[in-house]
Amino acid sequence: MRAVGALLAALVLGATTAAAAAPAPAPPDPRDADGRFTLVVLPDTQVEVLESPHKVVRRALWLVQQEEAEDIRYVTHVGDVVDWDTPDHVQYRRMHRATRLLDRAGIPWSFGIGNHDSLATCEGGRACPGWTPDLARQTQTFNAYFGTDRAAVTGTMEPGKVDNSYATFSAAGADFLVLHVELWPREEAVAWADAVLAAHPDHNVLVVTHSYLEADGTVQQHQGGYGSTSPQHLWDAALRRHANVRMVFSGHVGTTAHLVQRGDAGNPVHAVLTTYHDRVGTPTRLVEVDVPAGTFTTRVVSPTTGTTFADGSSFTATGMDWLR
Repeated sequence: MRAVGALLAALVLGATTAAAAAPAPAPPDPRDADGRFTLVVLPDTQVEVLESPHKVVRRALWLVQQEEAEDIRYVTHVGDVVDWDTPDHVQYRRMHRATRLLDRAGIPWSFGIGNHDSLATCEGGRACPGWTPDLARQTQTFNAYFGTDRAAVTGTMEPGKVDNSYATFSAAGADFLVLHVELWPREEAVAWADAVLAAHPDHNVLVVTHSYLEADGTVQQHQGGYGSTSPQHLWDAALRRHANVRMVFSGHVGTTAHLVQRGDAGNPVHAVLTTYHDRVGTPTRLVEVDVPAGTFTTRVVSPTTGTTFADGSSFTATGMDWLR
C-alpha cells in the first residue's frame, strides 16, 4: 500500500522517473552552526493596507533590518492580505511595495489566501453577490501581485496559482516545507495536499491555511458558509496522516490561540492562530526553531510600538522531533 501511495503522489506531483545526475553539495551555510533560525508569520493585514498602508512598509523594513539578528529565513502570511479589491488594485499595490523590500533583501516569502483576497468579498468587506464557493476561488488579482512569478514557490496544484502551493527551504541543518492550502479547501485540494506530504517525508512541514482554529482554540468544524470542506476535514483526510507535519498557522477569527494535536504517528502538531486586526501596532509572529534542542519559541512583536504582546501568544514548545 505504501508503494501505491508513493506512486500516486508521484503522479499527482508530476514527478519523473528519469535519472538525473546528482548536483554537487552546497557549501555549509555559516548561519546553520547554532542549529537555530526564525520563521516569520504575518497576521491578517487587511486593516493595515486599508487604513494605514505605511505600517505594512514599516514592518517589512523592520524585518529587513532584523534579518541577521533574528536569523530570518522565511516569511509567510495567513491570508486576508487586503480588505477588498478595487479597479485600481490600490490595496494590492500597497502590500506589493512591502514585499519588494523583502525581495531586495533576498528574504524568501509566500502568502496564504483569505476570503478577502478573492472575488468573494466586495467593497466594505461584504460578501459579493453570486455563487460564493466559486467566487472564493477567483483570485486573479492576488496571483497577479503575489503569484508564482514573485513568491518563493516550489510547486502548485494549479498552474500559475499559489492558492494551493508549497515551498521548500533548508535551515539549521534540516529541510522544511511550507504548505499553503486554500481556505475551506475543495476535495481536490485536500487530496493534492495529502500527496505533497507523502512525497516529502523527510521535510518538516509547516502548514498555512487562512481558517483552521476558532477564536477559542478549537478546530473549526464548518466550511464558513461558502467554502467546500472544513478545517477538521483537512486534518482528518490529510494532515494527521503524515508524521512530518509539525505546525499549522491560521488567522481569520479571534486574536491568538494555540492547540496541540497528535498525528496518527503520535507526532505533536502545533496549531497557532494569529489574526489581530490591530489598529495600533503591526503584529508580527516570530517563530524561532531550535533543531538540536527539539524546540521552538514564538512571540508576537510590534515593530511600530516596540512591544511584545502579553496576550498568551508567547510560548515555548518542547519535544519537537525535527527531521534532519
